[in-house]
Amino acid sequence: MMLHRKRLVAAALGAALTMGIPSYGFATELPNLSDFKKAMGEDGCQLIPFADLRGRCIEANAGLHAQDACSAPACQASAGVQENQRRREAWNNCVVRRTATEKAFSDTLSRFESLKRVELRGNQEPNRSYKAAMAAISEKIAAGQPGHAQALRNAKSTLTACSGRI
Repeated sequence: MMLHRKRLVAAALGAALTMGIPSYGFATELPNLSDFKKAMGEDGCQLIPFADLRGRCIEANAGLHAQDACSAPACQASAGVQENQRRREAWNNCVVRRTATEKAFSDTLSRFESLKRVELRGNQEPNRSYKAAMAAISEKIAAGQPGHAQALRNAKSTLTACSGRI
């Protein structure tokens, strides 16, 4: 099994370099198929099968709905300059966190595209299994993207409105 895994890594890196596709670190660690299969049954950040991107997503979401982020009140003239500055900082924090979350998911899809271009020699079962898992995960990500995009637009709009009140 380890030899087959090494061949997967070598094939992924070789194909990526030949086609000018970024290797995304596959030379050091091609995700286990079990990571992909596990991610298929998850939601949110746990849906990401790549540990580094999943970690970034989890970190960005920690405290996302706190008072110093997306749960801050909108700026109001009656709140005063100092309070509105605090609220603006909170909404900026919200935008930064939502943007980082969105990037983790878009980077996941980019890595999938790179992996899809790799055709492994010999046993084709890993190809089918990886591609089936990527398709299922991509579908879940696509289903959640409109809601995430709207939340980011709302946060940016609130941030812009706050900036205009200070």
